[in-house]
Amino acid sequence: MKVILYMAISLNGYIADENGNEDFLSKENWEKFCGLARGCGNFIVGRRTYEAVKNWGDGFGFDDLKGIKKVIISQDESYKLDDGYILASSPKDALLKLQEFDSVLVTGGSTINSAFIKDDLLNEIILNIEPALIGNGIPLFAKDSFYKKLEFVSLEQFKSGIVTLKYKI
Repeated sequence: MKVILYMAISLNGYIADENGNEDFLSKENWEKFCGLARGCGNFIVGRRTYEAVKNWGDGFGFDDLKGIKKVIISQDESYKLDDGYILASSPKDALLKLQEFDSVLVTGGSTINSAFIKDDLLNEIILNIEPALIGNGIPLFAKDSFYKKLEFVSLEQFKSGIVTLKYKI
């Protein structure tokens, strides 16, 4: 199973502002995520990301992705999810729930990203960098003890100013 971390970030590496707002993210980034999720047939996010996306406007929600397995990681085993979502207690548990897939898409937040990288569960990282800067925010990875050497795979530029970087771990 190939495990891909996909994240849209600001130029200075934040996935949201300090209040968890992701207003700087473009429709283009959302469409890229949706395409990857449809291609994999699944995605994994943490509870806080799940809750944040529930507050987005029409056309920009996880509920709009039909026919895709959606796994939410929470340490609270009694956490109530909407219909169509699967609860997992850890990154390894999430992957077990998606074991029938060849590729799995992980898309954060920072605590989940760190847990996956620290446990050597990621094979690839795709970063969609928005042309935006955030003074204080939530970083791509939460502070934790890990080090990974990456191998550059590709770079793609878009007229909108977005740059996509792909790395193999």
